[in-house]
Amino acid sequence: MQVTSVSRRYASALFDFAEEQHAKSEVRADCAAMAALFDESPDFSDFVLNPTIPPADAEQMLVNLFDAKAHPVTLQFLRFLVSRNRLAELRAVCEIFEEMTCDEQEIIKVNITAAHELTEQQLNALLVKLREQYQKEIEAEVDVDRSLIGGFKIKVGDHIRDFSLLSKLDQFEQSVIRA
Repeated sequence: MQVTSVSRRYASALFDFAEEQHAKSEVRADCAAMAALFDESPDFSDFVLNPTIPPADAEQMLVNLFDAKAHPVTLQFLRFLVSRNRLAELRAVCEIFEEMTCDEQEIIKVNITAAHELTEQQLNALLVKLREQYQKEIEAEVDVDRSLIGGFKIKVGDHIRDFSLLSKLDQFEQSVIRA
């Protein structure tokens, strides 16, 4: 997925339209669902990226797929993308819309990868520390990677902080090699 100036303009238009219609949280949920569907369903992503589908057919397929599930603002925007032959921008628009919403609400998305399942108490303590550090609300996605042996990694944007035992062992190995 490539973010372009076009996808930024469409995301900004969707953001403004959702705000006018007092439907930002609903559109955010719809965008998250469509992004997940795009990532999980090759059929959906192929459909969205296929420029040979006639606009009337594409619109009808989207209405059939999302009519009962998506907010009317989202449906109207999907129709707008189809009418402008910009449906291929959908994935990028959803990602940018999410970024704009997080920026406005002062939310930081964090990915925590732990060697073992974190207890609720451990996760809450970690989230408190992250809130203190960034002075923003934290939305965390937690994964388990047993290869870390112990500890965890925290990814915020492009920055990764590695507190894993595997990382410490690698550092120790490098210092022994250099010695």
